Amino acid sequence: NQATPPTVSADPLPAVQIDGVVWSQTIVGTKVFAGGSFANARPAGAAAGTNLTPRANLLAYDLTTGVLDTSFAPSLNAQARVVAASPDGSRLYVGGDFTTVDGQTRSRIAAFDTATGALVASFAPNVGYQVYAIAATATTVYVGGNFQGVGTSARSYLAAFRASDGALLDWAPRAAGGFVRALSLSPDGTRVAMGGHLTSLSGPSNPG
Repeated sequence: NQATPPTVSADPLPAVQIDGVVWSQTIVGTKVFAGGSFANARPAGAAAGTNLTPRANLLAYDLTTGVLDTSFAPSLNAQARVVAASPDGSRLYVGGDFTTVDGQTRSRIAAFDTATGALVASFAPNVGYQVYAIAATATTVYVGGNFQGVGTSARSYLAAFRASDGALLDWAPRAAGGFVRALSLSPDGTRVAMGGHLTSLSGPSNPG
């Protein structure tokens, strides 16, 4: 039907398997980045516990073949809860519970170059506790989670950082009643929607 928008089929495709849980995925070109709580990956069809390749809470695989990307193997010391790409796909932002990536200090958020897989040295904000949500524009990275501060600055479950160097920005809505689990940007990047356990935002009642 020419009037019906095209949709994906319901056909299953092969995909890399893991020995834990994936909390979040994002697609950049033909590559899928997946973050969660796991220690190993195995090919599609392989029995559990066989043909394992170590992967510490973050991996990438080919969208078409489902094959693990052997060149992307960062090591997070705790689970990733969210992965999100920059609008141009050049960066992958990862948030969660971790405090180190490949032995380098990264307090619950990190950025990677999607072309090389390298950890971005200039982006290293110090988020006080768990990051659950990330939404990025070309210049700004919005973060939500279960935290009350960034470095020595107070932030109530929400914060924003300059993409170029990770500097904390003045944007500071005061969520109260519970932490933020989801963020989404409008197509033009002028508005950010948030959801979670919060009961108010900067004063007025805003349950959820």
